[in-house]
Amino acid sequence: MRAILITGTDTGVGKTFITYNLARSLKERGVKVGCFKPVETYVMNVPEDGRLLATATGQEIEEVVPFTYRLPLSPRAGEIEEGKEVSLRELEGHFRRLTNKYELLLVEGAGGIAVPIKERYTYGDLARDWRLEVVIVGRAGLGTINHTYLSWFYTKALGLKLRGIVLNRFTGEDISERTNPQIIYEMTGMKPLCIRESNSLELPERDRVALLELVGL
Repeated sequence: MRAILITGTDTGVGKTFITYNLARSLKERGVKVGCFKPVETYVMNVPEDGRLLATATGQEIEEVVPFTYRLPLSPRAGEIEEGKEVSLRELEGHFRRLTNKYELLLVEGAGGIAVPIKERYTYGDLARDWRLEVVIVGRAGLGTINHTYLSWFYTKALGLKLRGIVLNRFTGEDISERTNPQIIYEMTGMKPLCIRESNSLELPERDRVALLELVGL
């Protein structure tokens, strides 16, 4: 059984969008795939990221997202502000149950890989403890070189297996988009997968195939 952390270089880079399309593509290939977002923040009633991922796999939302916070903050900040603690033991128990149920589990983080879940405990620590492979999702335009390199560096420093880097939402409008993939390759040795901005929830077939190849299928 495999489990992959889909993490970001920042908030709002499109982790859920990439996870959704990867999950849909895996299911269409006949893979018994599940999604798991350990903590979702900025939840008023229903966790929207969790609901979208559940539509891709057919899971119940409660199985996808076991823990939520109301404020749009990191899990650790939500813990401080709302006074509700995240139980790492409970999260790991949920994770183990899902790994016994699915062939491949996509674990979506909150924000980037260095975002804290608990005091001095990041999503990188979670990936290390749960032995997760990692996919980093970053934005395509200006600012992504620094964010992507630092995310790559932290991932490698923890000894994690990095499956690939996705640069999301290429528009052709930002001049930096022409050189960002090349420079990130020069700095990391990994050629980023470039995904063009889409007006649809469903990526084109070529991009979905590329995502499957990125995770080794």
